[in-house]
Amino acid sequence: MDTVTLDTLEMQVQQLPSLPVVVYDIMALIDAGDVDLTVLQRKVAQDQSLAARILRIANSPFYGFSGQINTIKEAVVVLGLQPIRNLVVAAGIMKQFPAGASRHLDPLAFWQHCIGTSIAARVLARHCGLDKELAFTAGLLHDIGKLAFDCHFPDQYARVLEYRAEHDCHLLAAEDAVLGSNHAQAGGRLARHWKLPPLIASAIEHHHYPTGGDGLPLSDLIHVADAVCRGLDIGNGEYDLVPPLDGDAVARLGVDWSEFKACLVEVEELNQQSNLFLAELTG
Repeated sequence: MDTVTLDTLEMQVQQLPSLPVVVYDIMALIDAGDVDLTVLQRKVAQDQSLAARILRIANSPFYGFSGQINTIKEAVVVLGLQPIRNLVVAAGIMKQFPAGASRHLDPLAFWQHCIGTSIAARVLARHCGLDKELAFTAGLLHDIGKLAFDCHFPDQYARVLEYRAEHDCHLLAAEDAVLGSNHAQAGGRLARHWKLPPLIASAIEHHHYPTGGDGLPLSDLIHVADAVCRGLDIGNGEYDLVPPLDGDAVARLGVDWSEFKACLVEVEELNQQSNLFLAELTG
């Protein structure tokens, strides 16, 4: 039977590992405010692979400090606490889906799109006056439900991909038709299981239907960023249909056409500098 009910999905999600304890500790430390950088560096150092990954990402061309950041302290001073917090969360989640875990999705195309969406979300957030780092993290994780389906319901998800190809429809429609649930719902539940900020969980869950969902700015932003990347053919793989763009979501963001065109140019330029992110996520 192909159907994956929300109850079945919830049971599967509850069986997934929590994020590493060090990730929650770092989140709590930063959220408490007045952070002692020595304490933070010592906490990050408890997970050497996490510390190394943060430094490699912080030194990427995306942040503009290639080769200049040598310690976690320097990364915090240069990037700020919230970007470090979001890098820690993202790195912790990536460890839940190691290379080879995906059965049917193309990991390269999947992460290219997720990285592209995170970049588009960050660019749009600056134009809309929203939190850039929150937008970046939500964009990076917006499709995480696809990986959950592919890793934990591989036979059913193979049928989803077959259905999409046979009917030339959007992936979300194929998931709903075959599984009875979709990757946005799965991603929202995963985000809550991992105790991510409610705004991020909600944006993941509603990124395809923001108007029918929570109506929050971050959901609108991720919806538009996702469509932008599909339109720019960033990481589409074999899935080349551009999802319908919700005009109300665009209107609520308040981005005019001239700003939007400028965003598209910037997204394409920044996406060309994202190779290190891709190497970190797929390696």
